[in-house]
Amino acid sequence: MSMIAAYQDEDVALPRSSRARAAILLLAMGSSGASRVLKHLAPGDIKLLRDAAGGLEPISPEQMDLIVEIFQEAFRKGPGVAGPERQMDELLQKALSEDEFEALFPEAAAELALELSDEPARSVWDAVADMQGEVLAPQLAREHPHVVAILLSKIPAVTASSIVREFDPGFRNSVMRRMLTLKPLSVPVLNLFETHVRQAYLGSQESPESTGSHAILADIVNRLEKRQADELLEAVRTVRPRDAENLQRLLFNFNDLPELPQKSRLTLFDAIPTELSILALRGASAEMKECVLSSLGARARRMAEAELSQQIDVQESEIEAARRRIADEALRLSGDGRIQLRAMDAA
Repeated sequence: MSMIAAYQDEDVALPRSSRARAAILLLAMGSSGASRVLKHLAPGDIKLLRDAAGGLEPISPEQMDLIVEIFQEAFRKGPGVAGPERQMDELLQKALSEDEFEALFPEAAAELALELSDEPARSVWDAVADMQGEVLAPQLAREHPHVVAILLSKIPAVTASSIVREFDPGFRNSVMRRMLTLKPLSVPVLNLFETHVRQAYLGSQESPESTGSHAILADIVNRLEKRQADELLEAVRTVRPRDAENLQRLLFNFNDLPELPQKSRLTLFDAIPTELSILALRGASAEMKECVLSSLGARARRMAEAELSQQIDVQESEIEAARRRIADEALRLSGDGRIQLRAMDAA
């Protein structure tokens, strides 16, 4: 006999309101589980759940167990999933950022883009090929020669020749030499490069500093492990110290949080869900924990300290993903001019 049937025989009274039952289910999930659900609800829905809980009598363990089983039974009898692969792609597309989805699943991203478009998908390189060489050349001359070499290798020779004719001889020779030694780009790096080209030359024009080679390289380095990023930055510093200095200003990862000015840290963590901060702090040093906890509100800090005091099994990949999301949010807020990544140097 199922638990539902047994409780029905014992005539266990349950609230008739679906909102009240939902409130009880959230209580059964605990703070960690409930927080994952609440972040997907609208403020009005959360208020309705709070009001529903306010009118409840004390809930017995039997009532809570029964509501959980009713939910499980409803979930088991719910509608099937038609086209699981397509639905999973749509779910992941909503859960991940556009860049993350394209980097992880480039073929799926291309297929979804095709289905959403009334016209056949048009390659970014086809669009570049339609532009006038004399228009593109002055803009490309601000890029690093290696970046230009990659771009020229992706477009028809007739367009490429109309561009290089406009370059100064020294820059033109440097670009052409690099084309002889080009290696294929990995899919994630190629996606980033195409995004840069689309934004810099096919969309609204930005300042040279924000669309130059330093920005595209920083976008790539910010997605590397810290050890790899440090090695790359040191290699650049050895041969091009000024470029390394400019690149350093655009780099930021989770371990750089202590360098954020206090006001910027408060603004950053005001935009970060508490549960994400908790996950990112698993295995962090005491200094890093205090850096983050001191940036939270009093209630959020108490919640975080309580959660961190409990030993739970968390995959390292989940922790790294949480730290990457916090760093990405810091970079986004910095790009919007809302925070400073580092204190202004005393001059």
